[in-house]
Amino acid sequence: MDIFIASNRQLPIRYYVQEAVWIRRGGNTKLPDLTLPFFVEVEIKSHYNLSIIRDYIFDFQKQYKQTEIQILIKDTAFLAVMQDMLASHERTHHAITIYPL
Repeated sequence: MDIFIASNRQLPIRYYVQEAVWIRRGGNTKLPDLTLPFFVEVEIKSHYNLSIIRDYIFDFQKQYKQTEIQILIKDTAFLAVMQDMLASHERTHHAITIYPL
C-alpha cells in the first residue's frame, strides 16, 4: 500500500475508480508506527490525486468534535505534497501527524 491512515475513530472506505484511488479497510497488517486502533490502506496511482485524500481527511474531521489521525506514506514525493496540503489546515481538537513509511 502507498499510504496508511489511522485514527481514534472508525474510518470510512471509499473507492474512486476513475481517479484510481482505493481507500479500504486495513487488513492484518502490523505496522509498529500506528498507535491508533482504526486504520485504512490507501492505494493511489498518481500524486495528482492526493487532493482526494486531503478531502477525505477533512470530510472525516467534520463529522467529529475531536479526532486524532496518523498518516504513514511510502513515497517521499507523496509525503512532501501531503505535508504541504495539510500544513495550512489546522483545526482545534483535530491532530494530524504524518510519517514516512
